[in-house]
Amino acid sequence: MNFATLGYVVFLLIIVAGYWLMPRTWGRYWLVAASLVFYGSWNPAYVPGFAVLIVANWALGLMAVARPRLAVLLGVSINLSVLAFFKYADWVLGSSANLLERITGEPPGFSPLGIILPLAISFVTFTMLAYVIDTARGSRPERHLGRFALFVTFFPHLIAGPIMRGYEFLPQVRHPRPFRRTYLVAALPLLVGGLFKKTLGDNLAPVVESLFADPTGFSSVAIWIGVTAFAFQIYFDFSGYTDLALGSAQLLGFRLPRNFDWPYRSLSIQEFWRRWHMTLSRWLRDYLYIPLGGSRHGPARNYLALFTTMLLGGLWHGAGLTFVIWGGWHGVGLAVHRWWRRRGGGALPPPAAWGVTFLFVLIGWIFFRAESVSDAMTILTRAISLTDGAGLPAWTAVAVVAFLAGQWPGWTDLLREALPQGSYRRYAAQGAVLAFTVLILPVDATEFIYFQF
Repeated sequence: MNFATLGYVVFLLIIVAGYWLMPRTWGRYWLVAASLVFYGSWNPAYVPGFAVLIVANWALGLMAVARPRLAVLLGVSINLSVLAFFKYADWVLGSSANLLERITGEPPGFSPLGIILPLAISFVTFTMLAYVIDTARGSRPERHLGRFALFVTFFPHLIAGPIMRGYEFLPQVRHPRPFRRTYLVAALPLLVGGLFKKTLGDNLAPVVESLFADPTGFSSVAIWIGVTAFAFQIYFDFSGYTDLALGSAQLLGFRLPRNFDWPYRSLSIQEFWRRWHMTLSRWLRDYLYIPLGGSRHGPARNYLALFTTMLLGGLWHGAGLTFVIWGGWHGVGLAVHRWWRRRGGGALPPPAAWGVTFLFVLIGWIFFRAESVSDAMTILTRAISLTDGAGLPAWTAVAVVAFLAGQWPGWTDLLREALPQGSYRRYAAQGAVLAFTVLILPVDATEFIYFQF
């Protein structure tokens, strides 16, 4: 069920109305049932397995009070085994089969299983794994299975995050609040803004698709514009989803953590990861980077921890060498940035720092989006070789320039002054944005990019 569809709007209105009209003690069960329906609308066959995984992690959270090490060992083993089987088994089998065929010259006796990836498997396993580890570290376990099930299944964040912690969400479930008008006031700009972002991303999708489908026909300038278009497509798509998720949760009286903070304004790669997919960055920091040694054991160990963390973060995104390279690229960038700061290197002037950071991120996006390493290298080679070829539609260049200009921090300050919170001017502006969104809405809305992870 795509957030940016009329079907979801109807679903959300029914769930919100039912939740506020029924007694508070029934509300959590209503939301769990709605969330399972939401999840099962893609493939109901996976709902029973999802439920078993929820019960197992709930039990592990209770076990973690008395047997923390055993609970963590079982939690890591169970959750990562499920993730590895569904997400990486076919990749490993396919790669192994190709390698053996090249070595022996004959097809091996095995092949990929054709596993259908359960929706949101990466986000779900990370959420439950964090819960078990946090409980073992001293966080309060949730003894009520219904409340824990709502924490995991809550439909606004279920498919693509934000990745929540138990201590952030479970207190809100334990102490539900009565309806307040402020929920609607807070939700409206998130819902309108999220739909607007998603629509912008969908309008960029055809240009991005044409470039990455056959980059050999485009000039160097067109390739850079197309790659920049993808950078904004994935930002609008993912941050748009997040805004819609936060807005949907607000209508039900729940607060979800922020996931984006204008990442393309960053002046360093470290700052970029503090602003991009913030809940994943926090997860990687707390459960990979720090356990790997962090900055506590000298420079060499620190650089290795940064590189390994981002390499595994890339692999989390997908079973493919392109994602591994993308993660490794960012790991190298973070390690070099840390080395530069450690040796006393000064900061670049802001325009230069922004340009270097944005270019670094763009190169990484080439590998993230490309279908194969060879395709990524073709795009990168043509981008830096000043080749001639076809261009992209003129409006694409105008849009890219407009998007880049929109990164200027002063715009947000001007908007806050011109459209103060609670003013009719702000509501009128939101109505205008919604009308414009409907006007440019593509005929066929695409799935959110991060649904595949």
